[in-house]
Amino acid sequence: MPTIKFKGPALVASAEENDDGSLDLITDKVILESLNGLKYEDEEFSDYLFDGEETESFAEQVSGGILSFEYDASSSSLIGSIEYQLSRSLSEDEVEALEEYTIEQLTDGIGSNFSQERALNGEVTPFINTEEFTYDQVS
Repeated sequence: MPTIKFKGPALVASAEENDDGSLDLITDKVILESLNGLKYEDEEFSDYLFDGEETESFAEQVSGGILSFEYDASSSSLIGSIEYQLSRSLSEDEVEALEEYTIEQLTDGIGSNFSQERALNGEVTPFINTEEFTYDQVS
């Protein structure tokens, strides 16, 4: 079954706000390593594909989309990803629409739900840097 995986470096924010409301970025290797294998499975990114005008035409072809994080020892960094299962390979236009949709979900949808849940639990929160987003589509 074909898949497409969007990924990017993850920035990790502290659990406690500074006096000005900002959060500190965490670079401690031990903390980053502790986030290896972290997944947010309360929602799948494909759950809302039918809601978007740009994605509804191929929404039936896409399933899955779990937000997950892996520690990369070679770069001492955390990598965030969302992997979808596909019933067929997507066209270039469909990949572009799915990427835009995924970024929107990360910043103002599922990603927001994930970060709010972690903050309420007093946990550090990883965020995917979508400025450095890449993807691999495998047939």
